[in-house]
Amino acid sequence: MRIGFIGLGQMGRGMAGRLLDAGHMLSVWNRSPGPAAGLLARGARWSERPEQTLDNEVVISMLADDAAVQAVWIDSGLVQKSAAALTHLNMASVSLSMGRQLAQMHRAAGSAYVAAPVFGRPESATQGQLDIVAAGPADALERCGPLFETLGRRWFNVGHEAHQANIVKIARNFVLATIIESLGEAFALVGKSSVPPEQFLDIITSTSMNAPAYKDYGRRIIAPPTNPTFPLRLGLKDVELALAAAAECAVPLPSAALIREQHLAAIAHGYGDKDWAQLGNWIIERA
Repeated sequence: MRIGFIGLGQMGRGMAGRLLDAGHMLSVWNRSPGPAAGLLARGARWSERPEQTLDNEVVISMLADDAAVQAVWIDSGLVQKSAAALTHLNMASVSLSMGRQLAQMHRAAGSAYVAAPVFGRPESATQGQLDIVAAGPADALERCGPLFETLGRRWFNVGHEAHQANIVKIARNFVLATIIESLGEAFALVGKSSVPPEQFLDIITSTSMNAPAYKDYGRRIIAPPTNPTFPLRLGLKDVELALAAAAECAVPLPSAALIREQHLAAIAHGYGDKDWAQLGNWIIERA
């Protein structure tokens, strides 16, 4: 398949590499050309401007946030330049309102739009082990199916309206934020009574909370990674996406407001570029 790829951060590079390994023809664009070097050496074609990626069957975008999507796809008029035969596959995390806006703009332009945000870290992207939540028109989802199978271990069809995938990603990341917050509080509580957090984590993950998220984030609190791939400041972005979606849907999220304040306090004390799980360390430190 002929694929364009926009956005070559840590996740994007791994995903683009997987597509090359699967034999797809790839043209890539990134704001700075440096991250594309390894992909170009493997056969990808460099696009000088984002619109040069549109001469493909599918264009995947993996941009950092709403502001980047706004600049690349909306302010530049890229959506309006999309041909009717093109499918824009947006695999990044964006707000509920941005997801709705992009879908409406693509409908008006006559092109297809699919939202398919991913769960996983850069190593999962490189290994094709992402979990993918997708939504959009049925024919466009079918067209993207082989790409999902290359990039992920499993993909979920959550509806025909693209923003449905965005709200699932937002809600799921909100749940992760609550896990980190609750683990930090619980570790502080048992630690004050001389019970090692390591032992507490082993107990809860060996019994009723035997789940990967508790194991992974618990370990990351106890033994923080030296090279974080998802910093706490991006965790704040995800909590704020949940609060914005809640306001749009008229759903109260009282714990999200509290967790946002915890993130802001941790960032103010130098935790912004540390691993997201170190919100738990900030909580323990305060105790």
